[in-house]
Amino acid sequence: MKWIILFCLLVSCATQSNNTQESEALAKEPMAFKVTDLEVQTGKVKFIEIDYPVSKGKVILSCGHGDKKLKYAIHSDGEKIKGFISANYFSSPISLSCYHKETKLINLHITEYPYKKEFLNVDKKRVFLNDKDLARAIKEKPIKKAIYKKSADEFLFNSPFELPLNSFITSYYGNKRVFNKKKESQHLGNDFRAKVGTPIPVSNDGRVVFVGDLFFSGQLVAVDHGLNIFSVYAHLSKIKVNKGDFVKKGDILGLSGATGRVSGPHLHWGVKINGSWIDGFSLVEESKKINNVE
Repeated sequence: MKWIILFCLLVSCATQSNNTQESEALAKEPMAFKVTDLEVQTGKVKFIEIDYPVSKGKVILSCGHGDKKLKYAIHSDGEKIKGFISANYFSSPISLSCYHKETKLINLHITEYPYKKEFLNVDKKRVFLNDKDLARAIKEKPIKKAIYKKSADEFLFNSPFELPLNSFITSYYGNKRVFNKKKESQHLGNDFRAKVGTPIPVSNDGRVVFVGDLFFSGQLVAVDHGLNIFSVYAHLSKIKVNKGDFVKKGDILGLSGATGRVSGPHLHWGVKINGSWIDGFSLVEESKKINNVE
């Protein structure tokens, strides 16, 4: 009888040990979730909402590997993750796997959008900078880079973005410009027709992170909307806000003008998401899918 009892105890211990090892092995494996297929065109953005219960707050998705790794800051409400996935204007078509830590969540497919090309003949001084202007433009590069270096760790808005104006678009985002048949450039914003003195409202809630006068942009206001989403308003004749101000959608940032390197008065509206300049119209459309980002 003693031998039988001893045998049973040994079998029980072995079973418990195996169960413990299996549990530990399963705990080390990443959780499996349904992978979302997502196509984003170059210069555009897509809103995602995925059932994925993780701690509330900022979540970083990493897509790809090595030099081609992309990182996106999005929001978790504890049950779902929500945010905007953008594709750089200059990106080549590519497919990438996106992970949160070790869990694969998205198959990201970046495809090319067919932007138009326009040919312009302008005064050569508007194409090639003189030494003084070139020196100023170079000096301002780190200033412009610093504007978008830090962003709030949460969305500062809870409703869709809106266009700053409903006027005629004089130059659309993404147009490939060829100046005097020699120099090529890309227009990474949308230009709205606006006579000098037109009030310019902010597209959504956010915090003003820059006000100043730059060579190319003229008088400029930049607003952080949280999680690496920024909007900028350039060529203003007057600025009516200060750095650090929290603004609500529709608040007036300043008045339109013709400051900076322009050929006439207008508003240049730019949108930057996760380090890439994207088409603001794309953000307006995709943000309509937001129910609540809190």
